[in-house]
Amino acid sequence: MTKSVPAPTVFVVDDDPEMRKSLQLLISAMGHAVDTFCSGPQFRNFYKGDMPGCLVSDIQMPRETGLELYEELLNTGRRLPVIFITAHADVTTAVAAMKTGAIEFLEKPFEHAMLAALLGKALELDAQWRNKQAQLAEVEGKIASLTKRERETLQLILEGLSNKVMAKHQGVTERAIEMRRARIMQKLGVRSVPELLNVAVTHRVLSEVNQLHSERNLFG
Repeated sequence: MTKSVPAPTVFVVDDDPEMRKSLQLLISAMGHAVDTFCSGPQFRNFYKGDMPGCLVSDIQMPRETGLELYEELLNTGRRLPVIFITAHADVTTAVAAMKTGAIEFLEKPFEHAMLAALLGKALELDAQWRNKQAQLAEVEGKIASLTKRERETLQLILEGLSNKVMAKHQGVTERAIEMRRARIMQKLGVRSVPELLNVAVTHRVLSEVNQLHSERNLFG
């Protein structure tokens, strides 16, 4: 049974009730689902990482600024694209916003068309991230089913070694290597060596990209 994926939501965080209401009506009129929050802590207590969408956040808020909110989300492994909005734009804040991985930095008042375009970009980017994560999870599940010796053999296959060389390297017969290769292909759900290499390389690339994003807190 296929797990249903919730529709993407634009999460609005702003301590100004009038601004929250205005953004809710505007974004809703653009055809997006909207959920609003009066503070960073309120949103953090609500938001789960499997909720697709994007964040529209004011920067200057009491208790916790928009930048602090987003940085805390990243620190707890909950990433989603963000659009920072403020009435007090300055270069230092804008640079800080971009370093956290923000999509854009908008100064009030802003053009509705610009916000609409940025929302479309942010939601598309979020969908791309989640697709990559789903691919990685699927491949990791298959790789995890391999035994230690099978993973070692897979690594040797990736290095392009022949069955004879692999057998010598692992101290087994060529027949044993052939059988191990067959088990690896069965577990990974592939029928040919090119497919096997594709799965293995995909796992490596996605893992490296995911690690790079985690280290830099930058996505896209």
